Amino acid sequence: MDKLKNIGISALAGTLVSLSAAQAGGVSVSGTWELSYTNLNQEKVGGNKIGMNKNISFGASGDMSDGGAVTWSTSVAGSDSMGLSSASFAINMGGIATLAYDSGSGGYGANAVDNIIPTAWEEIDYGLTTGIADVGAVSKSVGVINLTIKAPVAGTGISISYAPRMGESAQGDGATGGKGGTKGVDVTLDLVDYNAAHFGWRFGLAAEMEIHEMTCDRQRKDAAIATSDTLHACNGKKSNPYGGTMYNTMKFGPLSLGVQATFLNPQDSGATAVMNKRSILGGAALVFGNTLSLSYGEAQDTYRYNNRNRGAVDQSSGVEGQNASAERLGDDFNEYEKIRYRGISAALNLGPVALKATRNSVDKAGEGASSQPREHSELNLSIAF
Repeated sequence: MDKLKNIGISALAGTLVSLSAAQAGGVSVSGTWELSYTNLNQEKVGGNKIGMNKNISFGASGDMSDGGAVTWSTSVAGSDSMGLSSASFAINMGGIATLAYDSGSGGYGANAVDNIIPTAWEEIDYGLTTGIADVGAVSKSVGVINLTIKAPVAGTGISISYAPRMGESAQGDGATGGKGGTKGVDVTLDLVDYNAAHFGWRFGLAAEMEIHEMTCDRQRKDAAIATSDTLHACNGKKSNPYGGTMYNTMKFGPLSLGVQATFLNPQDSGATAVMNKRSILGGAALVFGNTLSLSYGEAQDTYRYNNRNRGAVDQSSGVEGQNASAERLGDDFNEYEKIRYRGISAALNLGPVALKATRNSVDKAGEGASSQPREHSELNLSIAF
């Protein structure tokens, strides 16, 4: 590959809609990339057949905004299967359509809109054991093929992602994945995606589905099982899991606002398993010049369980589960669980150097143990080139 020189990049970690001013610097890159599609006999392989190989060298330097400089150099050599965290390969077709192979970056499809509430740095569930219910399980997999088509100016567009095998590790060129597994597809539709200097508006929706080789419904049909009660005896998925989300963000000068609602049905079969998850979240961010940004957000998850008692003991009768009193069975106290999140973030940017902080909290869902904090606070110093 020809050498790529003086590429300006941003290394502010966090969501794709982080409103911090970008850290700027210069970096020179040289290397080779290879993308392969390998086909073997059907009996030998049924998984991901696409692999990537690359050898890349980096050199970088940047000037501090108030004087001084920082330098950095490193090299990376090896295939995707040898530990690189992520990579992608994209072909831009006339600025309207993009065809991409994503090996773990998660920058395409529904995963790119899993949580687009404006933040100064991190999302409000960052660092917590329990995360807000969101879409993106398909397009954040390794080995995703994505096609995105967008209209100019307004940004109206559609993005389709396909994962030939979810949960699989990256493959080097010439290699293949194992037989079987779970496939997945998601679709993202941006009705409006407009961003100007002092005004922006993004409104759209996304949906995803995982396609399992074997589900409880299929097992029941194959075994000619007549009663629905046996679904809970199945250890797999009742059917193919699915989910969807709708989002709306707006920018008015230095102020950005956002709200998003998500529904997930994991199709878990156990009596104590979650039937579905619903989340709604909102937030606001302020940017002061190109230096300081602040944000605040809140979210609420609602879990609904397959069995409203989930083995809980009826206090009046001392009887468990489905043998509990009719009065207890009529109570939705255990059928639903609400989980609330709150988070604040701040970022101070000085050219290629940034100081960032966040403080997030959650109130339920097993976060009380010492290894699962209810709060997460972090201070971060980063340098970008």
